[in-house]
Amino acid sequence: MTKSKHTLKFLPLLLTLLLPLLSACASSQSLPEITDENLTVSTITIPGISREYNLLFLTDTHIVLPDESTGEIRDYSAERLSHFTNDSGYISSELFSSWMEYANRTKPDALLLGGDIIDSPSPANLEFLDASLSKLNIPYLYTVGNHDWTYPWEYMTETGTAQYLPLLAPYMENNTAIHTLETEDFVLVAVDNSSNQIHPDSLEEYRQILSKGKPVIVLLHVPLYTGDLFAKTSGVWTNGAVLGGGVPGGIYPNDISAEFISLTTAADSPVAAIIAGHVHLPDESAVDGEKNIPQIVGDAGYKGKGMSIRILPAGTAAP
Repeated sequence: MTKSKHTLKFLPLLLTLLLPLLSACASSQSLPEITDENLTVSTITIPGISREYNLLFLTDTHIVLPDESTGEIRDYSAERLSHFTNDSGYISSELFSSWMEYANRTKPDALLLGGDIIDSPSPANLEFLDASLSKLNIPYLYTVGNHDWTYPWEYMTETGTAQYLPLLAPYMENNTAIHTLETEDFVLVAVDNSSNQIHPDSLEEYRQILSKGKPVIVLLHVPLYTGDLFAKTSGVWTNGAVLGGGVPGGIYPNDISAEFISLTTAADSPVAAIIAGHVHLPDESAVDGEKNIPQIVGDAGYKGKGMSIRILPAGTAAP
């Protein structure tokens, strides 16, 4: 929620008072332990694959750190810090560090990052993100979320697109619109829909990826409309924060998004599943089309929630 200018003018003083306390609290306790209680398990079945795969999925971690760059960024970071602390009192950056340690220890086949990993593109947040991902010893795929590259004063603007979105490119094969991580048996495709529509620069490459016939798993930030998901999110977020649905609800897709959804759910689509975040609650339901596509939506990582996604050959019994 946006604070009034009257409230904001007091934030520099509050930050000066609170930063030493926050730093002391952060340094006085060890990092949170990641256990099975932090994880939910989901499965995707793909006919013809050679073995089982395990993916770790994190989304909406909303990493936010104190930042002293400018008054505006400093004040916004200070105001947002308290929003993303879990029930045990750990801040989002501490939780993310624990998840990186967990990933290196358990060595899943890949880490999927579903967007809003950082809460804003502040220098402090980006520095922490870079340091964290540089320590990762497994492959990862990162799709951009709306908070990763925006501030409230530059929300989806041309300036924001030109100045902040490119800062995420090094973690996305220098292409924030679409990029892939390929395994022996299937292709993981990260597609940018952080603006609530599919990025126009992604559509042609997406079409080419699908034409190869190899099974595909799509990673989005904003989930696609399903009736079950919309029923959960419509009372929480405007338009349910889901892309598609049109008249029943959801964000009405433009021509590019409509084409993307049509390609994804076509009768001959090689898409095996969609994985998404954004709505800060978990769901598993199917996106309707000529072929119904299962969609897995993850809970918010700043709560300490993550997901283990098992990719099973057809005929393998799910746990």
